[in-house]
Amino acid sequence: MKLQLFQSKEQTEDRIDIYYTQMTPVIRKVIDVVHTNYPVLKSREEEEVRYLNIDHILYLDCVDKKVFAYTKEGVYPLEETLSYYENLLWDYGYVRISKSSMVNVYRIKAMKSEINMRICAVFENEERIYVNRSYKKSFMEYLQNRRGCINEK
Repeated sequence: MKLQLFQSKEQTEDRIDIYYTQMTPVIRKVIDVVHTNYPVLKSREEEEVRYLNIDHILYLDCVDKKVFAYTKEGVYPLEETLSYYENLLWDYGYVRISKSSMVNVYRIKAMKSEINMRICAVFENEERIYVNRSYKKSFMEYLQNRRGCINEK
């Protein structure tokens, strides 16, 4: 991807032109930043409301019908269902890896194949989460499309 920046004192307003051959996650992210449509997740604990930047979330996990966001700093309860977040965050690097979990593929540091056909995803904080066998194919395809770096079959 080529990026060119031009400063012009003659212009009366800022302008961004994007030329692309195919809509990619990076281009989508740029568009969302410009339009400020970037989702932020709301966590509520007792009287405190916290707004979570989706770039900082490692993964979402559902425990006893309650969804939690896991970051390097902590664990935060969310208000909606995992299906809701799956639809909301699909275009931002989040994919389902089991019936009760989805991950932010941009926060995966390493992956390791396990003997039982599952994949172990290792995050930046060394936390590990496993991709269920039935989600492995769709996970690998999503990862290939988002990060373009997977050669495993």
